Amino acid sequence: MRGMRLGILLLVVVWTVSGCASAPLKPADRFALAEAETRWLDGCYTCLLEARDTFRRLAVGRARPLLITRLFETEVLIALRERELAVDASESFTRAEALVPELSVGYPGARYLEVARMIPPDEIGTPRAQTRALERQGLSLQQIREIQTELSPPGRNTPFATYLATSLECLPRARRAATDLPEISPTAPMLVKYRLASCPAALSPILDEVVAAVPDFVEADYFMARVPTLNVTSEYTRRQREAFAAAARRFPRSPAVSYSRGALNQVIGDCKAAIIHYEDTIALAPLHEDAAMQRVICLGHIGQFVPSIEGATRIIEAQYYNFAEAYYWRAWNHYQRKDLPTARRDIDSARAVSVNMKVLILGGMIKFDQGFLDLAEADLKDAITLDPRNEQCIARWYYGLVGFAREDWPETAIRFATAGSCYRKAVDLARRELENMRTADVDETFRASQIAGFEAAIKEDTDQEEASYLNTANCHARAGQFEQAREWLARIPAGSVHALTADQLRKQIGG
Repeated sequence: MRGMRLGILLLVVVWTVSGCASAPLKPADRFALAEAETRWLDGCYTCLLEARDTFRRLAVGRARPLLITRLFETEVLIALRERELAVDASESFTRAEALVPELSVGYPGARYLEVARMIPPDEIGTPRAQTRALERQGLSLQQIREIQTELSPPGRNTPFATYLATSLECLPRARRAATDLPEISPTAPMLVKYRLASCPAALSPILDEVVAAVPDFVEADYFMARVPTLNVTSEYTRRQREAFAAAARRFPRSPAVSYSRGALNQVIGDCKAAIIHYEDTIALAPLHEDAAMQRVICLGHIGQFVPSIEGATRIIEAQYYNFAEAYYWRAWNHYQRKDLPTARRDIDSARAVSVNMKVLILGGMIKFDQGFLDLAEADLKDAITLDPRNEQCIARWYYGLVGFAREDWPETAIRFATAGSCYRKAVDLARRELENMRTADVDETFRASQIAGFEAAIKEDTDQEEASYLNTANCHARAGQFEQAREWLARIPAGSVHALTADQLRKQIGG
């Protein structure tokens, strides 16, 4: 399918009328049928529903054999569209299956239906465990290509067959193999252009064309809005909001759409709104691991520690793929609540499954607060080793605290000096980012959230920088290195919250 030109043979219903009395359809019905065919080729979900209603109404009496194939294909397309949004398509597939016995001899309706059921639901709206199970049971790439050839033999590649064959590109093995962009005929109907441009990856220029031609094609706009970006501009978030909201109105039972809305709100800093959409996702797809995890993270960040802990516990008990991360966030929430023993159990459980920098840092902090200096130092040292760019300042700060508790003054002076340098670098970066954010073309909610975050980080990291200098000076003083202590005290400005303590130390060492 990919990399070759797809000519489209449009099906046109031709009515041979020998007389008004014998015509299978009245003139008004023929006009309605022509409109339904147009909407069918337009291809949006609303279009297909409207077309189906017309086909159903007209497929009676002598007209039924003439319309039954199109009615069947429409039901299959509706089911596929629902799959594309991770909506439960079982009812649509059941309706299509009920029509198979009525199809003409030689029309491969049962085979079409069999292939349609192979198409997986959208990954964003589907639990990963389900996606992986489908992938394990999936067809090989050779089998996929053979079915595509079977569906679209020369001269018979109808819009329906082409849509179905192209949908097979969404299968995991075909998706990984797809490297060439499709060549889309300018005369292809929007139904086909949408499918070619949305699977396996969204092609914005083609989807733009589809939406411009068929404004009701909200699902095309949704997939286009999902294309990631490095810059969260105001236009990008505006389009996402509008596209996701329109998709939610058209597909209120789509966990893909509700998850997308949650992710958008989380990115722009509105965790309260994000939680609502994540909970909607879980209601529609109860085993959705990512929605469950992001809900836990957002609850923690707005201070809802107990609900966050409860959510993490459900993830752990269900043994979702991300249960190790759930251990981390449950430990983090317990740590915020000063429940060190429970936090320690959870961070140890997280480390037993997956070791990474954030696990090591939180583990070191918990163990230090518990008084286990050797264990804390080992975790923090490993975290610092994983941070060659000197960006994880909290690890260096706690590494200094361990040394201070051991009264290893020369070594600890070095540790706090490094922490101070790290915080200085973080403050400089945050100030640059703050100035850029004030004038950047970004969503206003995102701007406000980011500015508040940068301002808080600048204040906190400045305090930590100056505290690091004070501790460095203190360590030098305790080691009898008074000149070095004075040099570090000189770095603490008069307006610092640590200025008074710095003056007291300066008096103690004489100068």
